[in-house]
Order: sequence, then structure tokens, then C-alpha cells
Amino acid sequence: MATTHEIVILGGSYGGLAATHDLIKKYIPSVAKVTGQKYHITLISLSTHFHFPVAVPRAVVDPSLIPIAKLEIPIKEKIGLAEEQFTFVHAEITSFDTGSRTVYYTLLDDQYNKGAGASIHYDSLFIALGSRTKHPAFKLKGSHLEAIREIEKLNGEIEAANSIVIAGGGPVAVETAGELGSKYGSSKSVTVVTNGPRLLHNVNPDIGTNAKYYLEKMGIHVSLNANVTSATKLETGQTRVQFGQDQSVDVDLYIDATGFIPNNEPIPKELLTERGFLEVDAYQRATKAGALVYGIGDIVGGWAQIAELAFIKGVIFGNWAYEASGGKVGKETAWATPKHSMMLVPVGTKKAVATAFGWRFPSIFGWLLKGRDYMIGKAEATVTSGI
Repeated sequence: MATTHEIVILGGSYGGLAATHDLIKKYIPSVAKVTGQKYHITLISLSTHFHFPVAVPRAVVDPSLIPIAKLEIPIKEKIGLAEEQFTFVHAEITSFDTGSRTVYYTLLDDQYNKGAGASIHYDSLFIALGSRTKHPAFKLKGSHLEAIREIEKLNGEIEAANSIVIAGGGPVAVETAGELGSKYGSSKSVTVVTNGPRLLHNVNPDIGTNAKYYLEKMGIHVSLNANVTSATKLETGQTRVQFGQDQSVDVDLYIDATGFIPNNEPIPKELLTERGFLEVDAYQRATKAGALVYGIGDIVGGWAQIAELAFIKGVIFGNWAYEASGGKVGKETAWATPKHSMMLVPVGTKKAVATAFGWRFPSIFGWLLKGRDYMIGKAEATVTSGI
């Protein structure tokens, strides 16, 4: 009788869903032919729903354009995989032990109340725990109910505010500012503050320059080379935003859109980099964790672009197939970081900036691909098909 090889996937966002669909549909069949084993996937997720962070900047500013409920897709009901191949577990992952190859977790009910503790042995492990933003409305570690509450809360704060400061120069900051500009124009004082010399600094400088131009044309102020050192809530309800030592401004709303925080709490410390992300080699293996353990998604390095995941996933799953089959399926491939980053950033409801492979694309290209509706149609498709 064939033994069953248990594949455990930690995390129910882009990386976890990509691993689930691609392994079952593309890689497991080939590996099973040469090993004679059966394969089963268990996906453990803190949330019952897949959260679609791509469209949050528009939904949080104007829910009439993208209803907030459309950002949350139920995984178990929509994933459409056979029970003999796949099990969904709604739980809080507490830890995993690389020696015994065991994941420990606490079961959760539909209202996210904690239940019994449990564990599962893994033969293969994919760590896809993701990351969260500093402001919880954009991307949080928690329930879909909490995500909805945070987005609704920020939407209410935006509506009530006359003055807003957004800290950050990346896509979330630019997109949120653009949506504010489209809806409110100059009727609200909106300032984007970045500590860099330009917006969107990871790509061609022209991209950031164009984004700044589009924002300023809508009445958004952009402050470059300005580092926010503190943001203090005042008794008046406003927030005092401090720049350096001697400059500050009091605003109705402060939005921190700087950087990502890895969801690394269940991961043994010895498997992490100094920055707190999962340490992997060029083959995307977490080699310190033993055989057949891989990292995928922004737990590996705070990836901000889903496009990168779409490219690297074939390397990761191909390497798993090679290792799991004893070198009989495919070949090992080292991931080479692309020379040029890809970025697609709407700037309001009518403009966008876009770059890929070192090329800058017209605004209409970015608007058609993403700016028109923030690709909200892909939210459910990510659950039903992966990426």
C-alpha cells in the first residue's frame, strides 16, 4: 500500500494558494509517477478568507467604487479541490519543530475564538506566512473580520479629516494618495512624505517623477527627503507628525504606509535573517530547517510585487519536485533576481505608472491593467486557481 507524503503549507495568501494549486495540478502528478507515493496537502491559515490587498487603496478611500466585502474571499468554499488531495485548517500557527518535523497550531472557529491545540507531521513544508503593513487597513495579520473593520475605520477617518499626511514613497502610499486626489482634489490637504529623493525609488527614476507629477496635478503635496521621526496622538484628536528635530505639523489623520513587517512569529529564530525574514538559499530552500522545506512569498524578503511571485513560483515548485523525486523529475534551478523590478501603480482613477524589464510603459497601459478596477476580478480567481 502506497504511503502518503504530507505537504503542509503555512499561510493562506498568495504564496500558500499558489503552492496549493500548482503542486496539485502541475507537480505532484509527475512526482507521484516516479515515487509511487500518494500526496496530500494541508493548508493552515489564520483567516478563513483570502484578503485581496491590491485593491485596498481604492476601497478604503471610496467603497462605492470597490465594495470592501469584495476584498475577502472564503477559501474553503471557493478553492474547489478534492478532499482526498486537500484539507483546509483554520488555525493560529503557534510554532513548528524542524527536528520532529511537526507544526503546532490552535484551532479557531468561524468567529475566531480559540479552541483546542493540535499538531501535524510534515514531509514537505512550504512557509508562506506573508507580511503585514504598519497600518493594519492595508494588509494585516489576522481575521478577515478584523481586516474589514480596519478598512471601514480608516474610511471613516478619511471622510472626517481635512488634513492628511501619508508617510511612505512606495506603491501603497502613492496609490492611496492618488485615490484621495481623485475623490477630494484639493478640498482636503493631503501630503505624501518620503525619506527618499523620489517616489517609487526601486525602479526607473522617471516612474517616480511621473507619479509625483500626477499627484501634484490633483492637488496632492509631495515632500521628498523628509524623514518622519515620530507621530504622536494629541488630546485634540489630531496627530503631531515630527520631521527631524525642529519641524512638525498637526494633522487630522496620519497614515503610515512605510514598509512591511514579516509574520515570523511561529518561525524558529535560527531560521530568520537579521531583518526577521525567512532565510533561504538560491533555490528558495530553508536549508537550516532540513530537507523539503521552502519559503515562498514576502515572508522571504518583503516582496511588494505579486508579479515577482508569479515568476519565482515555478523555480520553487520545480526545485521541490526535483528534491521530492530524488532527482528524477525536472532539474534544480537557482533563482536569479531580475535586474529590473516590475511595478504597476495607479495614480488616481485615470492615471498610472508602469515599468517592466527596464521599459517604461504609457499611463494608459497601467490604467488598463490595474488602474481601471485594481484587478478586483482576480480576487476570487486567486482562490479558485492560484496566480
